[in-house]
Amino acid sequence: MTTPPSERTPTYAEDLRPEDVRALETFLNVQLGRVYEEVGETGETSFAMRSLLILVCDSAGLLYTLLAVERPQAWQRAAIVREWQRLRSTAHEFNHCEGYDHDRWWNQVRHFDASDEAAEQDRIRRFADVGSYSES
Repeated sequence: MTTPPSERTPTYAEDLRPEDVRALETFLNVQLGRVYEEVGETGETSFAMRSLLILVCDSAGLLYTLLAVERPQAWQRAAIVREWQRLRSTAHEFNHCEGYDHDRWWNQVRHFDASDEAAEQDRIRRFADVGSYSES
């Protein structure tokens, strides 16, 4: 079983570290590599596996780059959340595989930070207030 890079659990995307991305990317590469060995190097499944491996590497590479930005803009903040969720949801499918650390799950991150979460909650409340109208 793999061990987590640290005992902390990221709550927001701003809490993510390159070590978190590296651990998740490594886990995915190991699991996808096992599947790739099973399907062989020919056929449509092989091409799909190769594409998935490339997407995992690209997504992780983008995350490494974005995490290095000192003051990310709104689109960069959203991209960090999106790419982490993309990797995390891909890893979720391998929950049953040998080598999976059942004591540590790749934490779901829905917001960049607490202020993003609060802003989203405000938008939801405003929408609910505007959406609740009575018909005459």
